Amino acid sequence: MALFQSSIPLSLVLILFASCSRVPAKRDVKEQVVVLGFDGADPKLLAQWMGEGKLPNIQKLSRSGTVEHLGTTEPPESPVAWASFATGMNPGKHGIFDFLKVDRASYIPDIGLVDIQKPKFLWHSLPVRRPKITNNRKGAPFYKIVADEGIRASILRMPLSMPPEVLPGGRLLCGLGVADIRRTWGTFFYFATDLTQWDVGNTEFGGVLVRLERHDRSVKTQVDGPYDPRYDDLRRLSIPVDLDIAPDDKSLKISLQGQQQVVAEGTWSDWFDFRFRGGVFVDLRGISRFYVLETYPEVRLYLEPISLDPRSPPVPISYPPEFSSELARRVGLYKTLGWIHETWGLNEEKIDEKVFLEDLFRNMDSLEAAVIEQLTNDKPALLVAVFTATDSVSHMCYRFLDPEHPRWDHALVQQYGDAILRVYRKMDSIIGRVLERLGDNGTLLVVSDHGFHTWRREFNTNTWLARNGFMTLKGTDSDSAAKKLDDMFSGGSFFPNVDWSKTKAYSLGLAGIFINLQGREGKGCVKPGEDYEKARREIIAGMREYRDPDTGAPVIQGVYRREDIFTGPELEHAPDLQLSFHDGYRTSWQTALGAVPESIVVANLKKWSGDHCASDRSDTAGILVSNRKVAPGAYTIMDIAPTVVQIFGARIPPDMDGRPISFVP
Repeated sequence: MALFQSSIPLSLVLILFASCSRVPAKRDVKEQVVVLGFDGADPKLLAQWMGEGKLPNIQKLSRSGTVEHLGTTEPPESPVAWASFATGMNPGKHGIFDFLKVDRASYIPDIGLVDIQKPKFLWHSLPVRRPKITNNRKGAPFYKIVADEGIRASILRMPLSMPPEVLPGGRLLCGLGVADIRRTWGTFFYFATDLTQWDVGNTEFGGVLVRLERHDRSVKTQVDGPYDPRYDDLRRLSIPVDLDIAPDDKSLKISLQGQQQVVAEGTWSDWFDFRFRGGVFVDLRGISRFYVLETYPEVRLYLEPISLDPRSPPVPISYPPEFSSELARRVGLYKTLGWIHETWGLNEEKIDEKVFLEDLFRNMDSLEAAVIEQLTNDKPALLVAVFTATDSVSHMCYRFLDPEHPRWDHALVQQYGDAILRVYRKMDSIIGRVLERLGDNGTLLVVSDHGFHTWRREFNTNTWLARNGFMTLKGTDSDSAAKKLDDMFSGGSFFPNVDWSKTKAYSLGLAGIFINLQGREGKGCVKPGEDYEKARREIIAGMREYRDPDTGAPVIQGVYRREDIFTGPELEHAPDLQLSFHDGYRTSWQTALGAVPESIVVANLKKWSGDHCASDRSDTAGILVSNRKVAPGAYTIMDIAPTVVQIFGARIPPDMDGRPISFVP
């Protein structure tokens, strides 16, 4: 999913961070606050494994401090909830409603987190306009409020912080929202000699399949990187790669841009540097690693998405800009990609669980090292770090906890049935290490943005709308409506078969329905006022009555009018209706991209088997863990921001919806 297309070296964009504003004097504070975010950590699983004695540090905190549920947002999507975490606001104020947003005039989806202005070149050579990234999240995050008061803060892998905010005297490394070198949320590459000519190209979920032609014991191929920003015709910058099979057929020598590594079958390479050049001014640097899947008789090779090089990113991904490089020197190279784990490669079944988990734990170790390094050497008064492994492993491995899931596999359960538990135990270990370094006046807050559900069945929202008279199609060829993530990046056509003159509603994203409103949508046909309200009433009634045709079970848990769950100036950008699903159901991938498949409910046959994005907040709460006892109350993710601001004695902005957590003296 697109974030930005960089084209100009870092030295030419640092002006983005120039500021003549007042630099606050440093404040000496006795308090220390550490906030650890573990995306998707589920209170049900936490309680189960605490009861079994498998999470000793959290179990200890349950006796001396607090372990309880933490309310989430509607919808309980990661970008929505983390935006509320940072700002203390509901989505109607911070403006993030989904991973995607919709251009109401063209019905085309785009990434919902940022707006991008591409660079501009004169004569395809001379840069005359820098790339510009604008964060779509409104509101001041609590860590900036604190930093502006002169309190030293270190913020690591913070979602929705791209471009990085200025933190006077502090440090920030961006997380969810940072693209890969191709300006996507993570395009992997799969190279193989046994791919046919019909296999090559883009996969449905973020992959590029490349057919290899073997010449004796050598293979020549290339890695197609970002679009060349000097041109408008979508030509890509590429890097040649040479592969040589070892005499024993058990390893590959990988050569690119003067670098060589011999990598054994079934292992990861070390980091490779990737440098995509286009003329004098286009110099895009990234890093990535290969995994050698097979060397003989077929050659099969996986390349994880190419992250921006933290030592020299094309655009700043940290504040100060040199912090990303400084951190790499201190703890070693690391992925900078916001969507850090190899979920797409596993979902497309180009890697297996072993490869996925090896990478996941390496990423977790890397962020843990950065947290400990900051607490040990920089000693900030406020440290915030967000780990996403708890979310990714649950998305990909929930099937091992659910024997009724279509992809439950007894043999794989024997090998990887403890995958989620292993990540939770790693979370528990990290909490223990942080507690050892927390000062006597320190407050530890461990939070997750939402819980988790099994996902057995997919719901095609647009198909339901078409079958119930709210969407009219020009043709019946549903296959022509199938979409891939790459369609977003290359300007693909969406809703190709929809007759907008007769369509009352459509769905894009993971849980939203939009009314095709006159004066707002490009080809709107529903009149404002009573016609608009009638369309919403009829959709709500029909959705609530719908039952799974195979089981008779209810599918939809809630259908909310936007004004009933959101308040604030960004309300106009929200979907007109927000869906939530019962346990076991979620919006289909194809609905998220605007397609209209044949059936309304289908089995989820992907390894992506757990979810939360279109669940109901009433049964998808996150966790709140603290070393301090908390007074009874129904706390939510919006309460973290005002709590931290209050601890440091700063002024809580009046537009925050959250309220400070009450601690027991």
